[in-house]
Amino acid sequence: MKENPQKIIWSRSGGSLFEKFAINLEEYTTTGEAPKGGDQYIRYALKLQQERLQKKKVSMQYSFTPRGHFADKDLDCRRWSDARYTSQMKCRSCAMERTIFKNGKKEYANRKNINFYQTVTNVNAPQLAENTTYNCPSCGGVSTFAQLQTGCPYCGTCFRMSDIFPVVSNYYFLEDMGMTPEEGKARMAKFMVVTGILFSIYMLFKFLFFDGMPEGGPIAILFTLLLSGVLGGVVLGWLLFTFSLFGKLIWEAGRSVPMLSLLGSGTQFVNLMKRYSPEFSFEYFSNKVTSLLKAIIFTDDLSDLAIYEGASLDGMFDDVIDVFYTGAMGLKNFRVEGNLCFVTATVFLDNLYDNGEKIYQRRNKYTIQVKRDLSHPIDMHFSIQRLQCKNCGASFDATKEKHCPSCGSAYHLDYEDWVVTRIEKIN
Repeated sequence: MKENPQKIIWSRSGGSLFEKFAINLEEYTTTGEAPKGGDQYIRYALKLQQERLQKKKVSMQYSFTPRGHFADKDLDCRRWSDARYTSQMKCRSCAMERTIFKNGKKEYANRKNINFYQTVTNVNAPQLAENTTYNCPSCGGVSTFAQLQTGCPYCGTCFRMSDIFPVVSNYYFLEDMGMTPEEGKARMAKFMVVTGILFSIYMLFKFLFFDGMPEGGPIAILFTLLLSGVLGGVVLGWLLFTFSLFGKLIWEAGRSVPMLSLLGSGTQFVNLMKRYSPEFSFEYFSNKVTSLLKAIIFTDDLSDLAIYEGASLDGMFDDVIDVFYTGAMGLKNFRVEGNLCFVTATVFLDNLYDNGEKIYQRRNKYTIQVKRDLSHPIDMHFSIQRLQCKNCGASFDATKEKHCPSCGSAYHLDYEDWVVTRIEKIN
């Protein structure tokens, strides 16, 4: 007898960082506590998102159920490095359910099979990062990695390097169109059963109201219903199952057509950037841009956000309560003026909106312009929560203020990393 496949469960104890982060992200949607395994960009964006949800008086829950071909193991995708950090994109397949509640009542629910992508960043060697400053994960105090290895000088919490790195520096979800053999058989069986029952009902209706009693009486009717149910279920059920798969593929292909124009632009962009930064990768750039966008989307007051230097967005994102990156980003324009590099990119996001009357999802296309100072090397794991004033040397959190709280000097973030200068919504 064939044994049933063992149920896969992700574990926080003994499991990979991927599993722990997925569990923590699921818990975040019920407790409001940002995943400890996420970097400071992720934790800050989720904090802002939680404030947006509270402002809208709604709550959101994620649920991840391992399924598919990569449910029980991390699939290693692309890898990229600089002098201090190495990042690895990993993937697992699962079913994701997102539910929105308002006043305790379910207002929106969506369940999809997805591929869950996470970028895991680690230090290449501890000695290369000993003098790098970092916010204590417990109290937020700024220290060096060397200090944190012997305990936080502010709150006394003890850490190992493994407690700080590796971290998840980005994550996103893409719909998984594939099915395991078991899933395919189960779904086809449902089509066959439902189609068989409906076809039998049709034949019974036909006998009762049009054809009348056949020769052989009720036994003949029963035999005909059983035969039509079996044959109709097998043949029509299989056909409907096949058509449903083709229909879904055509629908998703149609949604993806606008993204085809982005193909190849990533390679072009990387070739341009490698002239100035040999270790540059498109994965790093797309991760950075999506992290910046999430922080901007959920920030109600952009005036004190150091990562944005553009004009007012006039409420463009005021009704957004959740954001999914579609994995589609492409280069639109690249130029260098002196030491400043300006990049204009196109990005597609699946946004969930709450306009006060209804909750709905839309795929939106945006043009985003970013800039940075090329005279300084790119730090692949730069965080806006560990800045040091160039004027007086004081450390401060640029997610909350653009000016140094000690001397009042404006901090130009493009000196360190990418800064957003313009966002336009195309559709």
